[in-house]
Amino acid sequence: MEVINTYDFTIAHPETFKQLATKDLLYVSYRCPQVDKYLKLLTHLNEIVFTLDGKKILHRDEKSWTMDKNRTLFVRKGAYTQELVPLIKGWEKWEVLAFYFPDDFLQKVYNEYRAHLAVNSLPSVSTDMIVEIHVSETTKAFFYGILPYFTQKVPPSENLLEQKFKELLYIILSDPKNAGLLAYVKNLEEQQKTPIWEVMEANFMYNLSIAQFAQLTGRSISAFKREFREYYQTTPGRWLTQKRLEYARLLLETSSKTVSEVAFDSGC
Repeated sequence: MEVINTYDFTIAHPETFKQLATKDLLYVSYRCPQVDKYLKLLTHLNEIVFTLDGKKILHRDEKSWTMDKNRTLFVRKGAYTQELVPLIKGWEKWEVLAFYFPDDFLQKVYNEYRAHLAVNSLPSVSTDMIVEIHVSETTKAFFYGILPYFTQKVPPSENLLEQKFKELLYIILSDPKNAGLLAYVKNLEEQQKTPIWEVMEANFMYNLSIAQFAQLTGRSISAFKREFREYYQTTPGRWLTQKRLEYARLLLETSSKTVSEVAFDSGC
């Protein structure tokens, strides 16, 4: 199954996705157009997703997150599966606010407000790609306060959009109930680059191109291939084929999934 880059798809369809952008920051308001029960999706930027109405389920690493009204997730760059839930009338009409931003902007905000964040005694950094965000009344008011920006006659300035982005991230990171996310951001700032092995082990089961894997690691294709060979002593293509076959075999031996389900889950 083709993996859809949600950012690229959004940019290409402004008739469906209301957009506000400044530099590499993007605000989006939309009603999800999903028709298939399952979609494999990719984001090469970090994303905060807030549900205004309806319902969807996100799947990643045998874990699931139900997105219903006022629930919010932080989605790290990477791939995941999105499930349509048309079990109750109206749930399939998933209305969403989404915010896309790169690692360097997240690091910039962290450094700018670090003195005001409780960065000591944080929990261990989670390996989960998807993290639930606690929604306080302040956070909720921010989200609903953004909606008029999409319909006002004079669009907000780029400077205002950037400041609002900073405000959102500060509100979330300063909430003690989001300490796990703050721990991730702190660790991100302390890393020079995302390790190639971390991206590959987390996303090999998705049918991504070499260019997409390179993009997730923040490297050019040539640098990605060079560093990949240095670490794995083989090519990305050979490693991916072997890794997916091993994973498919594991699923066939240890789960009750059908062959087609195993093929879908393993990227074969």
